[in-house]
Amino acid sequence: MALSSEPLSPDVANTAPLTRREIADLLPEVPGWSLEDGHLTARFICKGFCDAVAFFQEIARFSARENHFPDIGIHKGRIVDVAWYTYAIGGLSRNDFIMAARLSEWLWCRQGGAL
Repeated sequence: MALSSEPLSPDVANTAPLTRREIADLLPEVPGWSLEDGHLTARFICKGFCDAVAFFQEIARFSARENHFPDIGIHKGRIVDVAWYTYAIGGLSRNDFIMAARLSEWLWCRQGGAL
């Protein structure tokens, strides 16, 4: 089963964070994402500030539908950074990887097959 097709765990607060080995095994399943300071991160470059804000809002709506939210920031007026991390457990959960995979898939479809 593709990672993006897996259901989110509804109660991750009662689970342990993923181990370094589990993270290393899952990283290849989310191309374009990397591990930075314990967070699963990706950077997206937009045409300009207004596009970056619109993209930020789209990610917020996407995340709200799933009820699992990333940290999102806009830098240099057009760069959008997205970072997944499960604060309730103080580390990464499988949900973070599922959401990264879903976001990548959603963006790929949204852009007509090109990221």
